[in-house]
Amino acid sequence: MECLMSPSISVVIPFYHAEAFFDDTYQSIKQQTIQPEEIIVVNDGCGAKALKFLSQYTDIKIIDFTENKGVSTARNEGVKTATSDLIAFLDADDIWLPNKLEVQLSFLEEYPHFSACHTGVTTFDKTGDLSTFIDKPFDLTIVDLLDSMQVTPPSLLITKASLEAVKYFDESVRCSEDHELSIRLIQQGFRIGFINQALTKVRRMEHGNISSNGRSILIGHCQLLKKHWHTFKKNKGMTSKYLYKTFMTAGSKTQGLEKKTYYFIGILIAKTFRLK
Repeated sequence: MECLMSPSISVVIPFYHAEAFFDDTYQSIKQQTIQPEEIIVVNDGCGAKALKFLSQYTDIKIIDFTENKGVSTARNEGVKTATSDLIAFLDADDIWLPNKLEVQLSFLEEYPHFSACHTGVTTFDKTGDLSTFIDKPFDLTIVDLLDSMQVTPPSLLITKASLEAVKYFDESVRCSEDHELSIRLIQQGFRIGFINQALTKVRRMEHGNISSNGRSILIGHCQLLKKHWHTFKKNKGMTSKYLYKTFMTAGSKTQGLEKKTYYFIGILIAKTFRLK
């Protein structure tokens, strides 16, 4: 049965020195088979040069931060400004396949008990596609999220009302802010469904110092663990699994002695708790 009136969609994009990639991102929105109501771009402290660059896209709404406030604050401000029922997040260097929004909208109409849905993801770099991830839980649970991050923001379509209810992204959590948001959504009864089609493409590249990336991951994961400690504690065995994955991931993003240290701690956790 055809829906007579579909809910509107606002696209929210944090922008931080992404001039080299933004046009591909923008064009992937304009090529959608269902067009969003508005595109909101948050210039996260990049100054007048970025504003001038963005001004060539005359159909976007620009929010200008005079200083860098981080991706969570940028996304939150975009959501608060949005006028639509649904929010689609996209990073300024990632892209969507043309039917991404249409498939997600159809999913939410078919399964109205879900407040959000996310899609499979293909990672890519300048050499081409790298990996595809389409094996995720259809109906996300808290145990799924304590095991690992499941939802990538550029793949997510979510009701604005649910984001308002959980008070948006936690701006104090760095690096794991998307994972932390998913936990709070599930804890408060909002359901997140999965579409096992890779309709989102996420760019992979090294930003800045590789060791600082590993440390950022470690800090962000520890912030998440501390905030949701009681939830981890209630689910036996999840803390050790999470810490193992944290140190192994941080190790993969560092070099030299720091890499060896993170890997050593990860392996020690696995042996101590007999993880497979």
